[in-house]
Amino acid sequence: MHRYSWRWQVGLGLAVLLAGGTACGTRLEKAAIVSAYRGGEASGAAAGGSTGASGTTDLGSGGAAAGLSPAGQPPAVGTGVSSGSGSAPSSGSALGSGSSSAAGGSSSGSSQAGGAAGAATRAASAAGSTGGQPGAKAATGGAGAAGGPGAPVAPGPGAPGAAQAAPGAPIVIGSVGVCSGIVGAALCPGLPAVRAWVAMMNASGGLKGHPIKHVFADDGGDPARHRQIVQQMVERDHVIAFVFNFAPLEGQSSVDYLNQKRVPVIGDSGAAQWYYESPMFFPQFTTGRPYVEEMIRAAAAETVPQGKKKLAILNCQEAQFCVDADKLWPELAPKLGYDLVFRRQTSLAQPDYTAECLAAKNAGAEVFGLAMDGNAIGRVASACGRSGFKPIYFIHQSTLLKEQASDPNTEGILVPIPARAYFDTTNPKVVRYQQALAKFAPGEEIRQNSFAGWVAAEDFELAANRAPDPTTSAGILEGLWTFKNETLGDITLPLTYPRESNAPQKICWYTLRGGGGKFSYTEKGKALTCS
Repeated sequence: MHRYSWRWQVGLGLAVLLAGGTACGTRLEKAAIVSAYRGGEASGAAAGGSTGASGTTDLGSGGAAAGLSPAGQPPAVGTGVSSGSGSAPSSGSALGSGSSSAAGGSSSGSSQAGGAAGAATRAASAAGSTGGQPGAKAATGGAGAAGGPGAPVAPGPGAPGAAQAAPGAPIVIGSVGVCSGIVGAALCPGLPAVRAWVAMMNASGGLKGHPIKHVFADDGGDPARHRQIVQQMVERDHVIAFVFNFAPLEGQSSVDYLNQKRVPVIGDSGAAQWYYESPMFFPQFTTGRPYVEEMIRAAAAETVPQGKKKLAILNCQEAQFCVDADKLWPELAPKLGYDLVFRRQTSLAQPDYTAECLAAKNAGAEVFGLAMDGNAIGRVASACGRSGFKPIYFIHQSTLLKEQASDPNTEGILVPIPARAYFDTTNPKVVRYQQALAKFAPGEEIRQNSFAGWVAAEDFELAANRAPDPTTSAGILEGLWTFKNETLGDITLPLTYPRESNAPQKICWYTLRGGGGKFSYTEKGKALTCS
């Protein structure tokens, strides 16, 4: 029995759910998730690392490469260093297999499949913005306050505008999480956004006259390694804040240490309940168990007024997230106007769900809530379609696949999201994100999981600009404690961080609907709703 057995269950559950969106049409076994999530946990965190011109350092994990290999496949195991590109690996690059420098776009060492060494120096060439397609490439231009087509990426409030080396002591931030294996492909997309933000800020002169140094390490999903890496970053690398830790299993192992050292952690991938249980953790949007509740509340707001009140729920057995949904959704359903007519738990590995579809259809279900991985959702929709049953589905944002918007079996699918949509170029901060990703992480896809990392970076940027000294943990904490209903430019819920207190749990969402080949906001879902 793993000594973090209950954390393992929670993290594995979230990993099972999240990883489903990474390989459409394949069968995802629980055993494969466990194997991928553990990813080389026998090895400790490797020391060392190098920093390139744009300020990013990768520390080898000692067991798993800190990135993705070509076509999103699990990366090769390695302990090398990659730095200086300002971006995480795209589908054609891998971290942990050599080193690269952003200076002049040159590279050294080796990388898998012709990775994007020196990508930070290549500006995007196309103008305009993308539509609402998951997996679309980042826009290189935009309208409104973020600048017109072809305009340079603008620094945030308080940041110098001139592209010059920033004087002063560096601001050292860190990120720790899982970028290796099947799970990493689902959890890691926010890392390129953080790196692009670092590169963008440094190219504009830094933050309040200080260059930003970003340190990252892949912890392989192991709690002991995570704790070791966090301590190493704080005590050896002098990290003063963590920005976007995506560690739903292992992250809780460092909470006591970070509380003792008073080092803030800003933002996660949307799966960590302890962000509401420590005064050193600062969620950038709704996360943990409140997100489970968010899903059914958002669905009810859309479907109940249409008279679609008969609800079916089908939740997996393997994942803690699914267990929570199976408990919480039946309790909330009648309060939200639903009549729960079908409820069942099943396995993610089940090859066919025809029996469940027929049972839900015969019960008269009109709305179908699924707490399952993306591949299982596809099999459910196919089975129900063959049975002549086409309800309105609602799913977790991490299981959103672009195919769902084109599949007639999932027409009208609802996806509650805790931050503004990654494709919403009416918002200057979203345009800023798209432009930065295009310029400093070319080849990376704009996507909702990626935008989660950007929101965390925007959160840190505002705190640092308000900090009396942005190079210290104490200064960043002072900046964070100034937050009173801050929306970071209307991209997230109103954030308030009480001094020396836990962040309040808030349930807020936007809602997307898939259909006609694209995802877009629902009429109600284009404005933030909180309950």
